[in-house]
Amino acid sequence: MVLVCGCAEPRPPTGGPRDETPPQLVSVEPAHESVNVPPTTQLKLTFSEYVNQASFVRALSITPAPQGRLRMRWRKRSVTIQFPEPLRDSTTYVATLNDEFRDWQGVRLSRPLSFAFATGPVIDQGKLYGRVIDPIQGKPVAGLPVLVFNPGEEVNGIPAYQTQTDSDGQFGLRNVRESDFFILGLRDANRNLRADDGEQFAVPPNPLIKATPDTIEQFLDWVYTKVDTLGPVIERIRATSNRLVEVRFSEKVVLSDLSGESWAIADSVDNTPVAVHSSYQLETDTRVVYLMTDALLERSYSLLPDASVQDSSDNTALIETIYFAGSTRMQRIEPRFERFLPTSTEDQYELAPWETPTIVFNRPLTLPILDSLVTVQDSTGTPVSFESASSNGTSYKLLSLDDPTQVYRIGVLDPDSARVRYFKRLGPRELGSFSGIVTPPGDSVVVILTDSNGLVISTTHPNSTGAFTFVDLPQNTYQLRAFIDRNQNGYWDGGMIHPYMPAEPITWMPEPVTIRPRWDTVLGYTLRIGTLSVGSVSFSDQ
Repeated sequence: MVLVCGCAEPRPPTGGPRDETPPQLVSVEPAHESVNVPPTTQLKLTFSEYVNQASFVRALSITPAPQGRLRMRWRKRSVTIQFPEPLRDSTTYVATLNDEFRDWQGVRLSRPLSFAFATGPVIDQGKLYGRVIDPIQGKPVAGLPVLVFNPGEEVNGIPAYQTQTDSDGQFGLRNVRESDFFILGLRDANRNLRADDGEQFAVPPNPLIKATPDTIEQFLDWVYTKVDTLGPVIERIRATSNRLVEVRFSEKVVLSDLSGESWAIADSVDNTPVAVHSSYQLETDTRVVYLMTDALLERSYSLLPDASVQDSSDNTALIETIYFAGSTRMQRIEPRFERFLPTSTEDQYELAPWETPTIVFNRPLTLPILDSLVTVQDSTGTPVSFESASSNGTSYKLLSLDDPTQVYRIGVLDPDSARVRYFKRLGPRELGSFSGIVTPPGDSVVVILTDSNGLVISTTHPNSTGAFTFVDLPQNTYQLRAFIDRNQNGYWDGGMIHPYMPAEPITWMPEPVTIRPRWDTVLGYTLRIGTLSVGSVSFSDQ
């Protein structure tokens, strides 16, 4: 459906207090739920204030959709809409304005506006309700388009009805046909009414949901997700010097091999190979991979990427030959200390059991250079030997610093000074635990513990009675979620549109809980998967 409107927009007088009230629909002709509306009727909408006409065009949808161009005539705060064809006989029409609609000051609707009328003696009275929530904490997803399709129709076709979730993640449709429908939430970025790869969506809890006049206002849950099946693609290759090649991907990637041996670079004329000595990433931008090579010349080279490069969804990179120009620019990159991890302003950082002191540099280091730059001492000033490991080639974890009775002094030498940070491993008396019961029990149930920032701390499976425990937790605020891992892949799956597959059942602890040292914090109710639980938290001394 294509909408057009006039070129000029009336502007209200300026000045006065800031407008924070969204536009209201003062009147509509024909009136809401009118029947026996003539087929040549025009719609007239009057608003409480001057509105942004372009946003009105984008926000308006009418179902069934007219086959042709709507014509609009604005007069002050009113708009008259002329249909391109006579209205269908004995048909209920529903017009909706989503939250893209705003007034002249830019204040948007907080929830969709909708009204209906019928060209026959009876108007449809079916109702549909639902709620869209996110899979991390079960929070509402606002402003998500909701598309309603007739059963058996292509999901990428024109929906029978459409609306949008409000600030509570809820949506409601009235005056719809009494029938079964497939209802899909879709963040349709390119407006093609199709769930493209990477676009976020929410499939219904049941494949068909019936609209009836007696439908109770019960908000079934749609859980927000996305399917990522596209592997990372190389967007750019450039030689920043005669021995360093920068490869930029379309998304963040993970390296499983830092040796560089799996990357293939060759002279594009005579296919003479160029050795790749290492590959690495900078902690600040994991879309880019750097390759340290033998000396290049100013000629064309071909590159075939490492087949093990993946994105966060385990999709492998597109493997194809790409060409780039070499460089004879000589550049020596001196080792430079960047930062300590975990980051903190505390003079003595207290390490949780899952944290490891990490030192970040601007380039890979050989073990002799690393040993010459980094020193570790215990509380008495005695040197401490350490082992190191790196997953990206520039961030080095210092292992085996596990004695909770020591305060470790870690120093990094750079050309002008020494950077120092103190770390202390938390001991048993500074840690607590968290336990509870989840139902249903079973090996397919996964319980996830996250911190206040949403970082996953630990996962576990409950025992045969549904009991679970998380141990060695520093004092902090934590959150739980649990799901049934039906396909046993270790991840929560949000379902599929075609073929239809519902999201794996999931639930959340409604309120976070604070863990206290030397205490076992017990969830005061059973966490029921599929139902948001409410209750209290109790404490018992360990």
